Amino acid sequence: MQQAGMSADIDAIGNVHGVVEGSQPELGELIVGSHYDTVVDGGKYDGALGIILGISAVKAVLLEALYRAGKLQQQLQHWKLPNDGAAAADIVLSIEMVKGLLPGAVRVVAFCDEEGMRFKSTFWGSRALAGTFAQHNQLTASDANGTVFEDVLKESSGVQDPAAAVQALALDPKTVRGYVEFHLEQGPQLEAAGLPLAVVSAIAGQTWLTVSMEGEQGHAGTVPMLLRKDPMSGAAEGISVIEALCLGAQAVTGGRNLDDEGSEDDGEGLVCTVGRIQVHPNQVNIIPKWVNFTVDVRCKSQELREQIVGLIEEHLQPVCSKRRLSCTMSRLHDAKPVRSDGQLLGQLKSAVLKAQPIIQQLVPEEQQSQAQGNAMNQQAHGICDSRTSTDAEDDSSHPGSCSSAGHTQASASTFSVRQSSIPILVSGAGHDAMAMADLTKIAMVFVRCAGGISHNPAEHVDARDVTAAAAAFATFMEMDLLDVAAIKDEWH
Repeated sequence: MQQAGMSADIDAIGNVHGVVEGSQPELGELIVGSHYDTVVDGGKYDGALGIILGISAVKAVLLEALYRAGKLQQQLQHWKLPNDGAAAADIVLSIEMVKGLLPGAVRVVAFCDEEGMRFKSTFWGSRALAGTFAQHNQLTASDANGTVFEDVLKESSGVQDPAAAVQALALDPKTVRGYVEFHLEQGPQLEAAGLPLAVVSAIAGQTWLTVSMEGEQGHAGTVPMLLRKDPMSGAAEGISVIEALCLGAQAVTGGRNLDDEGSEDDGEGLVCTVGRIQVHPNQVNIIPKWVNFTVDVRCKSQELREQIVGLIEEHLQPVCSKRRLSCTMSRLHDAKPVRSDGQLLGQLKSAVLKAQPIIQQLVPEEQQSQAQGNAMNQQAHGICDSRTSTDAEDDSSHPGSCSSAGHTQASASTFSVRQSSIPILVSGAGHDAMAMADLTKIAMVFVRCAGGISHNPAEHVDARDVTAAAAAFATFMEMDLLDVAAIKDEWH
C-alpha cells in the first residue's frame, strides 16, 4: 500500500487501510477491498485477490494521474528507468508524490476475519467500518476454548475500551460514496461461459435451519420394519422432500444464477443444502434415537426464501407424522439479501468493455489458445447470450448466442479473455460487500476460477484472468477517481 502511494495503518480490530486523500473532500471516499483471512485448508485467492487488485488499480490510476499532470516522465528520469509503461509500474510512489492528484479520495481495505473461523461469526472487519458490529453482539462472542473476543482485544492488542475502540472505526455514510469488491467467483459458471469477468447483481440472503427428528431407539435385527420409529429414514425422506421443493421453486421462478440480460426477475438463484447430519447413538446395529440435520437456504429474493422456509416446515410435518416421530425446526441464522447499486454496476460493465484493448495488448492472441478441457453446454445452464443493452441486436452473429441445436456458436473449449458481453451473476456466497451495504451502495465483480473450486487448496485463478481483472479495475478507477467531478451529481 505504501509503495503504491497510500498512507497505511492497521486499526484496532485488525483491518489494514491504505488511503489516498482527494483534493475535493466533498466528493466523498470510494472504498475498495476484500478480506485477508481464509478458511481452514483453504486457497490463496479467496479475498486476497481483491486486495491485491485494489492496490494495483490505485497505483495504476495514480500513475495515470501523474502522466496527465506531466510528472511521470520526471519520475522515470529520476529513477533512471526507460520511458514506457512497464517501467512506470516499477516506480515506488510516495504520499508527497501523489498529493492532490485525485479529486476524490480512495481507501483500500484488507478486512480481517470475514470467514469467522475462530469466533463463529462473519464480517468482523467490514461490520466495524459499517457501524453494525455491536448489533451482532460480536464483542461477546467466544471461541471453542471459551475465550471472549473482547478479552482478546484487551490482552493481545492492548485495547483499553474495546466497545469504544470498535465504535470509533465506524465510517460516516455521508463521507463515503460507494464500495466495490473484486472476488473470485467460487463457482463454475464463468468457466462454463468461457468468460473471465462478470458483475454481481445481488448477494443472496441466507437462512440456516436445524431440523430435529426423534423416534425410538431399538435393535437393528429384532424390530420389524413396519413397527419402527426410525428418525434416520424420516431424515432421508425429509431431505429428499427439501430437494424437491427447491428444484420445483427453481422451475417456477427460473433458478439460474447467471442472468441473460441482468433482469432482476430472471432467476432468483435459489439453492438449498443439507450440510450436516448428527445421529445418536450413531452405531451400525442400532436404530437411531434421534437425528439432527441442518438446512441452508439461499436466494436473492427475501420473499421467495421465506416461502421456501415455510414450505419446508409444512412438508416435513407429514413426514414425521406418518413415521410417528417428533419433529422440530429452529432457525440458526438469517441474513437479508443485498442488491448491487445499478449505477455502480453500469460503471463496472462499462469499465470491463472499455478495458478490452488494454487486455488484448497485455494478453496477446497466441496466449489465449490454451485448451481448457470440455466446456459445459451453455444453454443447459442458462448462460448463453448475456449481452449488455449496448450490444448489437442481431443474435445470429453474436459469438455468445446459442444455436437452435442448443450449443454455442463459439467454442468454449479454448481459453479466452475477450469479452464483448458482460454476464450478471447472483452471489450465493456471502462477502464483505454484504456488510458494507449497511454503510453505502455496493457492487462486485467476479473473476473466473478454475473448475469453480474454492475453499480448497486447489483454488486457482489463471494469471491471464488476473490481468483482465486488473485492467478492468484500473479502468473503473480511472473513470471514477479522475473523472469523479464530472459525475458528482450522479453519485449524490
